[in-house]
Amino acid sequence: MPLWATSGGPLHRHICTMTPSWHGTHIWKGFFLLLFGLLSTVVNGRGGVVDSMQRFTSLPVYLPASYSISNADIAFFLKETNQDIMRNASLQSRTEPFLVYRTTGLPVLNVTYGPFAVEQIVPPNLLWTSALFSFTDRFTFNWKLQSHIIDSSVYANRPKVQTLFYVAGQGWDHDDAVESLPCVRMAAFQEEKVTVGSCRLKGPLGLCVAELEFPPGWFNVELATPLPPSPPDVQQMVDSLGGITVELFYWVYVSDGDCSSDDPKLESFGHPSGQEETQLPLVSMERVGSVILYPTQNKLKKSVLNLDDNLLLCLPISPVKEGDLVMVHVSLAGGSLVDQFTLRIKAAPGVKIIEIRVSDPSQWGVQQDVDNGRTQTTATIVCERIDPNPESRMNGSSSYEILQMDFEIDNSSGLVGAQQITWQVEYPRDEAMSELVVSKIFVSQASFAGIVPLAMDTEVLNTAILTGKPVSVPVKVVAVEEDGSVRDVSGSTECKSADEDVIKV
Repeated sequence: MPLWATSGGPLHRHICTMTPSWHGTHIWKGFFLLLFGLLSTVVNGRGGVVDSMQRFTSLPVYLPASYSISNADIAFFLKETNQDIMRNASLQSRTEPFLVYRTTGLPVLNVTYGPFAVEQIVPPNLLWTSALFSFTDRFTFNWKLQSHIIDSSVYANRPKVQTLFYVAGQGWDHDDAVESLPCVRMAAFQEEKVTVGSCRLKGPLGLCVAELEFPPGWFNVELATPLPPSPPDVQQMVDSLGGITVELFYWVYVSDGDCSSDDPKLESFGHPSGQEETQLPLVSMERVGSVILYPTQNKLKKSVLNLDDNLLLCLPISPVKEGDLVMVHVSLAGGSLVDQFTLRIKAAPGVKIIEIRVSDPSQWGVQQDVDNGRTQTTATIVCERIDPNPESRMNGSSSYEILQMDFEIDNSSGLVGAQQITWQVEYPRDEAMSELVVSKIFVSQASFAGIVPLAMDTEVLNTAILTGKPVSVPVKVVAVEEDGSVRDVSGSTECKSADEDVIKV
């Protein structure tokens, strides 16, 4: 009984066909003669061969073989929409499409027909294995190399970009790392200039961080002019600076030693010599994404938090260490006519308020009461406009900075993780107050460049409607440090879904 499969598309759909052809065809001849004799006896007993045969053949016959797939974690037999009813209308052969969704080895197709059974391993060329990892010591079905740019904004005082690469689809139920994973080379191109960085995939997750640095000539010096003092809506100003967009690409290569960034082919790629053998194979290059080069300082990178319709905060995004100063800007929202308010602040005991500065003493009078106590830090700040005339306010359509506050993370506090600071605004004139708003300062012993969520698989096949079992995909969160090292911080992070009706975390 020869058994084979043919490829059926990007979802690894395959067709298996069964045709009885064992040695000893006289056995089959006898079997079919016996079957025909039994049918004839039944037909004659019911009053006529011709009439009964017409009733018998009103529905197509099919080969009553049973199929199953073994050695696969998740596999399904499929039924095509509007499938032709005569497709399997034969006792000689039968065709069934199937899908291998997840497997750690070559699946085996099993077929039984009465007392007979046969099995065949699905050929590797019919499975979606990655050519990038064909030399590893593990079955690479559905493996994909994923990339994530840590920070797409590159500033002149920190002219480097980091990209995390990892292997998705390999499964995380094993603790041993795959041996001999390849190197990844990342490159950026600008006109005839090229800069590169490399790393080797390693560890149980098969990840690494490639880093490349942009020389000063990559930044547009015409835009490198002194900037005015940072307003509270800093991020909007950063977006309007008009940086230079640069595309990043990567390719994978094999190396027995270290993954060096030195490659003589790169020079010929930036300056084509016309010799085919000296050019890089463009077909092997994949796009990572784009970054924006700014000729400014990355101190502008902050986020905006609204306390209510009148006041907003400008907070740093990056994590801080013990002993660092954190500057918070308190500003009046654009269009607000508030001229008097009281700001109440509470923080953990290791988060101290060092200084409060009035941005424009000629416009605002400020009284402050700060207590950096042992159990908590508290502050009450009363602000009142000196000239209550709304026309005296500058930039009435944009936000207007009132205060700058310096917080310090005490060296002896031992604080680690997210530290909360609560804010509440009171309006004595209206006898009203805002909701309690919480901001967070992330304290770390290391200098983190960013965090990246890693999904074990790049796609989810919702089979719950078929099996009744919920489908889950493991997710890890890793933190990338400034030096390129990676640590698992899954236990210290919180994740939530944008739509709980579709995905739950």
